[in-house]
Amino acid sequence: MKRPEIENPKSKTENGLTRRAFLRLALLTGIAAGAGVIYKSTEAVGFERWFRWMARGQLARWFAPHARVALAACATYDADVLGAVRTAWTRAALPNLGGARVVLKPNLVDFVAGYPCFTHPRIVEAMIHLAREQGARDIVVAEGTTFRRDSQATLEATGYSALLAREHVAFVDLNYDDLGEIALTGGYTKLKTLFVAKTIRDADVVVSLPKMKTHHWTTVSASVKNFFGIVPGIKYGWPKNTLHVQGIPVFLAELVDSLPVRACAVVDGVVGLEGDGPIFGGAVPSGVLVAGADLLAVDATCARLMGFEPAQIDYLDFAAWAGLGVIDARQIDLEGDPLARFQRTYEPPPTM
Repeated sequence: MKRPEIENPKSKTENGLTRRAFLRLALLTGIAAGAGVIYKSTEAVGFERWFRWMARGQLARWFAPHARVALAACATYDADVLGAVRTAWTRAALPNLGGARVVLKPNLVDFVAGYPCFTHPRIVEAMIHLAREQGARDIVVAEGTTFRRDSQATLEATGYSALLAREHVAFVDLNYDDLGEIALTGGYTKLKTLFVAKTIRDADVVVSLPKMKTHHWTTVSASVKNFFGIVPGIKYGWPKNTLHVQGIPVFLAELVDSLPVRACAVVDGVVGLEGDGPIFGGAVPSGVLVAGADLLAVDATCARLMGFEPAQIDYLDFAAWAGLGVIDARQIDLEGDPLARFQRTYEPPPTM
């Protein structure tokens, strides 16, 4: 299948920098600002904890039940997206949402014309309808964007404003939400607590609805990396990368291990993004949704769909080693359409 040509927009800031250069400059500035502080939180935390993680991981590899991950075909966003989401949800044996306060967490990292870097609104629309079918008590769409402090521009450009108005669903900007402090139970860093948006902390179920794409720091961005959006910019700044500058795998492990709410994922792989992710990559029509409750198993399956080996992706390898989920294909029960039907060879991200 021939991939569509992607226009390379040359939008510039007032000082003449391309938007790509501006965003990368902002990224590096944030890193430099927080490096000294975060180093103390991400240095070695001692042999006892290391041994505990290793033991838990070994036990999980020997005795943990298999994870169930579902694949469902969805050729385009004009297809029966609700039917595909419903099929993926059922095949993955995800929870009934009757009576639940449900937060739908898409990836709205940014909007740049011509680049499919955000979760398509048709996926979120279908998930709203499914949650209503199941009798959810309350449904909220929520995101904490990484670069833009004003989320309204992103909502307008991506089509989310029209979606939310049409469906009468509220949007919560997690960057400015009331703060809720949670304990970090894993001990992978020296951070003891983390502030997250209260909307997340008070939910019954959070559904991660990421875009399947490459990422220059994590190789793959899917359900786990999407949860970085629950960390409020009002507390940790823009961009929020100061929290994991000295150890992305360990910080993401803290998030997975300490999520204060039941979580599951439905990944938008209808059109993925390759190469210069998480924003500027090219489109890859993959025609698939990926769903499951084991976030690592979901991301490992996405990696295989993209042509990457999960054990070679740092955050997946570390979290699986620590027993936070499974990435071994022998421990993942794939339901629905065969993996080979949707596998593509994604261009890897550039090294930073």
